[in-house]
Amino acid sequence: MENRIKFGFLVFALLIIILPDTSFAQMNLDGDFRMRWYNDSFNDTRDSRDKENYVRYLGRLRGNIRSTKNITFNTELVTTIESPNSFSGRNIAGTGKLDFRIGQIYGEFTESKVLFLDVVRVRLGRQPFGMGNGLSFGESYYFAEKFDGARVDAAYKNYTLTLFGAITGQNLSESGLYPEPGSDQIYTARLTADLFNQSIMAYAINQRLRGLFNDNLILGGGISGAFLNDRLDYFGEFAHQSFNTNPSFPKMGGIGYMGGIGYRFAFGPFRSIKVETRYAAYEGDDAATEKVEKFSPPFPSFFWGDRFGYVNGEIGGAFPNRGRNPEGGRIWYSRIYFIPSALPELRFQIQYLKISEYKDNDNYNTFDDELSLRVYYKILKNAQIQLRFTKGFPNGEDKDVNQSGLLSSSEDRYKYTRFMAEFSFVF
Repeated sequence: MENRIKFGFLVFALLIIILPDTSFAQMNLDGDFRMRWYNDSFNDTRDSRDKENYVRYLGRLRGNIRSTKNITFNTELVTTIESPNSFSGRNIAGTGKLDFRIGQIYGEFTESKVLFLDVVRVRLGRQPFGMGNGLSFGESYYFAEKFDGARVDAAYKNYTLTLFGAITGQNLSESGLYPEPGSDQIYTARLTADLFNQSIMAYAINQRLRGLFNDNLILGGGISGAFLNDRLDYFGEFAHQSFNTNPSFPKMGGIGYMGGIGYRFAFGPFRSIKVETRYAAYEGDDAATEKVEKFSPPFPSFFWGDRFGYVNGEIGGAFPNRGRNPEGGRIWYSRIYFIPSALPELRFQIQYLKISEYKDNDNYNTFDDELSLRVYYKILKNAQIQLRFTKGFPNGEDKDVNQSGLLSSSEDRYKYTRFMAEFSFVF
């Protein structure tokens, strides 16, 4: 019955978006689809692991309906695979029943010339939110069931103030039909300014979780821009997080920062060559101090690598998250790509990821490095294929880090080789 209701809602939503009657509204429909085939092989594993062949895919359908000059309705459907656990973002084909989730559904009201403000925009409903390059707060389809709340943007000349608040988790009755006291909430304030053709931002993020001594505050800022006719681009961001801890426990807090610079130029047979490097750091605990150093924002998100080199508040990565990686993480990403003049639809890219702990208390790096060769080819205006070859290199030997007497799967250090083929298009 529940599946029929979901299917009926999907059909109804699509009909509303697609119906050609535009006498009362302006309607737009867009989306994207991505399918990837993976072949992973492993060396030096304790369990003699065999090759893994699997397919992952992602489909997103977005609808936008402008009912009046000031009011629009927005929605997004995201394909997922039904998961036996609480994780909702899995998209590995052949492992469960196909399902969909409403990643966005919100109404938007826009008004110009309100008091002394140029524009005021209000969004109500489930909506994405992100800042900068994802150090403290990023957008991700893994957050499809988060951020039911409100957002207000107020613009004045070169300045924009954004206020965002949402419920990210709610207590329910045993039947699941009624809410009970207690919810997880997040509140964000961000001020951005365009000065001398550079973008500057300052922000505050307050996460309030259920229970006592669970809230934390992040204060941060960043800058990004370009010079030399946009050939040289850069960005930088810094943030500090403080936790409200029980007075009988050590104080807890830490810093995180991210930066990058890239330069693009033409040379010989190549219409474009770009050299770029990026660095991100999430502070971890220093065993020599009484304070617990930790920078662990709730919803960061960026993916620089393939199997490694990512940070995401839902699935983890190289940062302190849900008790994992207490020593923090450092990710250094470098790449160079080439676009031939004779074939501008083609791009070759070589990239390397160096990953280590922020504070190495035990002289043992639990993270691995990664080298990747990638080829992108635009077969149509809105369609692209990608081929990827990746090698992973461990930074240490097998070690019983948890001192349990046995080596767990996470303590088994191995090399891996990955081939990946992707087809994607937007519409």
